[in-house]
Amino acid sequence: MIALLTGGAGVVGKALCRELIARGVCVRVLTLPGDSLAKSLPSEVDVRYGDVTDFDSIRGAFENVDVVYHLAAILLSTKRGAFEHVNTDGTRNVLEASKLAGVRRFLYVSSISVTYPILTPYGESKKKGESLVHASGLDWTIVRPTLVIGDGGGVEFNMFRDYVKRFPVYFMPGGGKCLKRPVRSVDLVKGIAVAGLMPCAVGKTYALAGSTVMTMAEMAKHVLTDAGMHHLMVPLPWWISKRLAVLKNWIGGKRVSAEQALAGFLYDAAPSIEDAERDLDYYPGSPF
Repeated sequence: MIALLTGGAGVVGKALCRELIARGVCVRVLTLPGDSLAKSLPSEVDVRYGDVTDFDSIRGAFENVDVVYHLAAILLSTKRGAFEHVNTDGTRNVLEASKLAGVRRFLYVSSISVTYPILTPYGESKKKGESLVHASGLDWTIVRPTLVIGDGGGVEFNMFRDYVKRFPVYFMPGGGKCLKRPVRSVDLVKGIAVAGLMPCAVGKTYALAGSTVMTMAEMAKHVLTDAGMHHLMVPLPWWISKRLAVLKNWIGGKRVSAEQALAGFLYDAAPSIEDAERDLDYYPGSPF
């Protein structure tokens, strides 16, 4: 069996390569031309170069592939239309290349943010990607990771961690009451791998979260305890949070809009994982 991973040179992608190889799967990775991260992929990986936004550059990578794991996406951007271009149009190209090459099995890595009551541009782009997958005619599976922790990955969690560690006093939008179910990257990778291989997962969508539900305030305490710090949290009402542009810079910097920076503090992301437990034998450990 040959599995193609788009965006496979990223942190989660590299770990997924190792997981699939350990399961006896031949792995091919599609990554951007000139991507230096490709050098750190396992030696067994067949590396192909192309851009998912350029159909002609990726078409050849899908030949003789049995299953596609579509991870390629951008999470942070302030550039107008960037999420639509890469995450939605890129998914459309990957689906088309899969169908032309005769690939039947397709796993799409979406995001739990598609369940938010009001979508950010990122969440909207991933939701549109899900719709394209549903309509593709392929044997699809969708996974929705929550907040990813560990192994150097998890851009959103890393921003949150750096934020609460940066100052002796830190503001917590909404008082940190928002519920999360963070997942260790090692558990997430196993869930993704199995979801793309199990026949019973076809036509289903799974939330891949951790074992523990906690508030943002509780997560901050874990971060500070692990770092040996004793910073003071100051609850910040939402009407003030939304008007403080500086808070956006403290949380996410120039790579992220204020809307996206604050969305994680506003909406719960603590889904049930019962379906994944039943179908994928998915039993994640504690995130901290």
